[in-house]
Amino acid sequence: MPAPEDRTLAGRLAERAAQVRARVAYSIVPLDGGEAIRAHADARMPTASTVKVYLLAALYAADASGRLSLDQRLELRPEDRTRGSGVLKLVAPGLCPTLRDHARLMIVISDNVSTNVVIRALGGPSDANAAVHALPIELGQTEVRDYINFQNLAPDAIAVSSPDDFTNLLAAIYQGRCTGSADHDREVYWTLRRQTLRSMIPRHLPCSEYAEEFGLPEPYRCGTKSGSLPGVRADVGIVETPARSWAIAVQVWGDPDLNTGDNHPFNHVVADLSKIVFDAWGASDQ
Repeated sequence: MPAPEDRTLAGRLAERAAQVRARVAYSIVPLDGGEAIRAHADARMPTASTVKVYLLAALYAADASGRLSLDQRLELRPEDRTRGSGVLKLVAPGLCPTLRDHARLMIVISDNVSTNVVIRALGGPSDANAAVHALPIELGQTEVRDYINFQNLAPDAIAVSSPDDFTNLLAAIYQGRCTGSADHDREVYWTLRRQTLRSMIPRHLPCSEYAEEFGLPEPYRCGTKSGSLPGVRADVGIVETPARSWAIAVQVWGDPDLNTGDNHPFNHVVADLSKIVFDAWGASDQ
């Protein structure tokens, strides 16, 4: 049975989620083995760019097994170009970053061209999906369906997953049992902590993507990956505090609109759910 304080927390989360006109699904799993809090957590929903966490883990697992090398350089090709987030769409074909570079760009600035390169390196969408499902984790609602190309504008055209699948993956990364190499899992988590699009889970939390880089004390850490499409917002990640640490995944799916800004109501509901959990579980030592 959940502790009384967690039952209260679950009620506060449900109350906030009900304030938007959308389906809000979430899975919040303490990494100390405590009771999880879930709402529609097994619902199969569009991932937007949060699918990149699965691709990151699959790529590192492929390196750990020797199937490919993160140090391999792959030339940018015209067919890798796509619209949306990132910077490589703006550079000339012929640049040859390493797969590790592409992995970091895919997460840190959500570069869609790098994502397509990673999918191509894994063998294409079908093989990338197989590589994700080869991870030693239960991912019953997850499917990688296509490159990022926006030819099909349906919100679930690229990939689908569920909050429980995401927190299963995140817990495995945190515990060093995801990629087949504890060092690779640590690097995956390090990459997630560099993520710069921070309008959802980290929005109200006292963590910084730059603290480690500058050698500053880091009592609070967030490693996340967010995603957005018209009518879709999602963010998934790990939050560490001196008091407690947890994996959190929130997916929101409502009517599409072209408001892509950080102040969209769906961004705010994800940020508020994250802050409610932080205030309950992680803020006592501030």
